[in-house]
Amino acid sequence: MHTIFLVHGMGEFSPGWSNSIQADIQKYYNPAKYNFLKDFPFGDSFRFKEITYDPLFVAYLAEAKKQADQLAKWSKLAMTLPQGTLGVLQGVVTAASKAPADNFLVNYLGDVAFYIASDISELIKNTIVDQFSNGLGTDFDPANDDWSVVGHSLGTRVLTEFLQSGFTTAPSLRAFGKARVVMQVANVSRLLEDLSLTNAGDVYSNAVYPSLTSANGCCTHFINATHRLDPFAFVDEFDPPPTFGDGRAFLDNVYHPVKLAVSDITDKNVHALAHYMLHPSVHTTLFQYLIPGTGKRGPTAAEMKSVMDDYRGKTLTADITNVWRDSLVNLKSQPFQTVEQIFELWQQYGHLL
Repeated sequence: MHTIFLVHGMGEFSPGWSNSIQADIQKYYNPAKYNFLKDFPFGDSFRFKEITYDPLFVAYLAEAKKQADQLAKWSKLAMTLPQGTLGVLQGVVTAASKAPADNFLVNYLGDVAFYIASDISELIKNTIVDQFSNGLGTDFDPANDDWSVVGHSLGTRVLTEFLQSGFTTAPSLRAFGKARVVMQVANVSRLLEDLSLTNAGDVYSNAVYPSLTSANGCCTHFINATHRLDPFAFVDEFDPPPTFGDGRAFLDNVYHPVKLAVSDITDKNVHALAHYMLHPSVHTTLFQYLIPGTGKRGPTAAEMKSVMDDYRGKTLTADITNVWRDSLVNLKSQPFQTVEQIFELWQQYGHLL
């Protein structure tokens, strides 16, 4: 059996959060549309396991609100934070104390602020270790079973730190074998490398890379999905050089970037995992490398034309005005060099939703 872990991003998540995305993925996994899937019935080949860490942010926010007047003392690591970070966190806590609170700022951007301004990342890593082990179960056999993981948004950084630690320290995740696929959607691991207090190394040269050599890397295939107008993905975009990992990722065709065009919009929330996964280029790339084999089996040109024609129809009928599209495009012209500017950009995006 092949276990697919789903790791959420920023926002409000409770157990069961992944049910809808699981349903979407299984719906897109359609042998009638993609013939290369016919020998691998989804239910016989794969199972999902979700990873949830948002309750830790809820607890941190509650504690921070109690000590809002001495937040610098509450954050044990405040002196080592990038300039402006503590002010951003203070703004989140202040907004959370007002009624009604700014939901996007508090429950979405607040997660990012706490992640980079406190020691919560260590707690998150610990809970993911437990959920990962429980998700695989005691009957997992690395000789016969596989595992993969899909991270989204803030979850891409969470996943990067988990994998970096897991593949470089003891006890090692290598006991479970490498992941078959690591898929990072709206990848912020590069951006948060410079802002996060937790050191996972240079994301282009740490242990989180794909390799056909079993002794190297954390996975066999690495998929990176980015939308050109996703303000979380285009700020310090994850875009590795030819030397990525052991220097063979591009040569061996095990790094798979999927870059969605400006016109690929079917919903206002271009950052949402569901919005990404709807795109045929995203889900077919995932399926192509999930199934057994070398990854050479994939959709035919005719199949992709058919599903892309259908997708283009969805973009044309989406309930989105040209004024809104222009506003989203204009976000790319906003400055995003400092922590404050980045969060201001993201707040502007929140106002467009």
